[in-house]
Amino acid sequence: MELFAFQLLYDNIHDFKTTAMHVESEIRHHGIRSDSDGTVPTMQGRKHRDMWVSMKTVSHYNLGVALELMLKLILHLTNKPIPRGKQGHCLAKLYGQIPEEYQDRLESTYRSVLPADGLTLIAFACTPTRRTPPQPPVNREISNLQGWFEYLDSDLRWWEKRYSWEALDGGRWCHHLSDISTFVELINRVMLQIERPSVAGVGE
Repeated sequence: MELFAFQLLYDNIHDFKTTAMHVESEIRHHGIRSDSDGTVPTMQGRKHRDMWVSMKTVSHYNLGVALELMLKLILHLTNKPIPRGKQGHCLAKLYGQIPEEYQDRLESTYRSVLPADGLTLIAFACTPTRRTPPQPPVNREISNLQGWFEYLDSDLRWWEKRYSWEALDGGRWCHHLSDISTFVELINRVMLQIERPSVAGVGE
């Protein structure tokens, strides 16, 4: 990988993560709630739940991209091929291709940032129909980082979030995380251990 490509990959991880954080900050700043159909003050009549779902969609997509790029960066640093195409968006598969030693490091870092009370999962029926499956469990047992990547891929479907409007006619459940800070901190701690490459005199 060329130096400038490496730099851009490194910076993109930070910037996609930061975008997700900014959106989450706006949700907190305006007191936007997932359990209210009331209108959000100063938001031109937008309702709490609708706005919460929309902003979480943007947050989760950016977080997913940051996680994907972080895993690809680790693959590059461990001399493993980086998958292309649709398979390259699957966090669980990317994680599975990382050498076991580095999987263990990621798992240890994840456990060090996981809150004592775990993470809360929230699901809404995109549009209730006869085809809508039974409501999924709110707090399912996810015991490790591999399990979380599988959840983000297959249930939360982070990579489809930019097309979430297309799912409104599908009778599916739309999954969300109440708090993304565990994954933000995971990214932060991993990236602290990787030095951003630079060339003397370039960008100075």
